[in-house]
Amino acid sequence: MDELAIIRGQIATERRHLIAVKAACRTALSAGRATTGVDDFARVAGDYLLYLGRRLLAQDHAHAVLLRPRLASSDAASHRLLDDLEATLKQLRVALQALEGEADRVAGLFDYLEFVDGALAKRRHALEPLLTAHYSIEDWRATASVDADSIIEERERYAACQAAAPPGVLAPAAPG
Repeated sequence: MDELAIIRGQIATERRHLIAVKAACRTALSAGRATTGVDDFARVAGDYLLYLGRRLLAQDHAHAVLLRPRLASSDAASHRLLDDLEATLKQLRVALQALEGEADRVAGLFDYLEFVDGALAKRRHALEPLLTAHYSIEDWRATASVDADSIIEERERYAACQAAAPPGVLAPAAPG
């Protein structure tokens, strides 16, 4: 497997795990606080979502910084896309700060999940054509922040979510 495939594969894994934790949060939170372990799961899942949110923020900010000077000034559509991305990243910073500062993690997760679904999910693939056209492996190294330590940390944090989840909410990872 080449280096780009490893980097892109880890990014894809993080996105799949984000989607799984979001879904697990929605299921667990909808069951209510009376369900055993919901508060503990909300704390662990919130920590995971903060971690991944910060990674997304850093990666997408780095993409915008690298891509903007590479775009032709006449490419108004791509510049608008980056403007929209930068505006969304500002909103993400605020949403992350709100989640981190919320004393009631369950309430904070409800608000954060609404933001992620409304603002982030629909924009996730919009950069792909620009990345394909303008990125080298060096750019991926600089923006992705994927290395052995980050891979291990993400796996450990995701495993902690799986361990803290109420039964049947977040399935254990498939072996291999």
